[in-house]
Amino acid sequence: MKAIAYISGILAISLLATSCDRKVKEERLQRIDSLEIHLQNSSEVLGQLDSMLIVNRLADIDRTGLWIYDNVTDTLERQPGIAFGDFMRTKKYYNQALTRYVSVSTEISYSEVQLQSLRSDVKNSFYSEQEFKGFFNAEAASIAKVVEATYELEEKYEFSNDRYAKFKPVVNSMVDSIKAIIYAPESVNP
Repeated sequence: MKAIAYISGILAISLLATSCDRKVKEERLQRIDSLEIHLQNSSEVLGQLDSMLIVNRLADIDRTGLWIYDNVTDTLERQPGIAFGDFMRTKKYYNQALTRYVSVSTEISYSEVQLQSLRSDVKNSFYSEQEFKGFFNAEAASIAKVVEATYELEEKYEFSNDRYAKFKPVVNSMVDSIKAIIYAPESVNP
């Protein structure tokens, strides 16, 4: 009789432990899901930014700047000169945006892998409460930085596009007027 009571007690404890373990797993998986939502939001923001547009505009700024440097041998007038300088500084902002784009993209990919690994380990009950808390908090801090960097990237991207849109027409007008002078037929005085 004692053996039956002992076995019944062990079964009851194991069922209780299994039930608690499932609840703990579900709670941990929900916490991981909340991090994935933030990461997915950052991925969507990143997906809306056009890295090829950045690369193409950087190339355009380089081409335009080179053309002006090669064809202008005198001081530019005040307004076009300032606009040209501002246009060339736009390259700096686009370079910063491109660098940030690459780093955020890399961090998002890395965080996705880390969360999948954490999810797998939780499903296999690898972590004690203390270990899970440490890993989860580390990932939460990392993802918070990724989210912040994503929004900074978005601001830099929009700022760069606004500068480009503002100064490109002025610089194009300047280039056209320089081309008109360079390629104008020479008047012949009799």
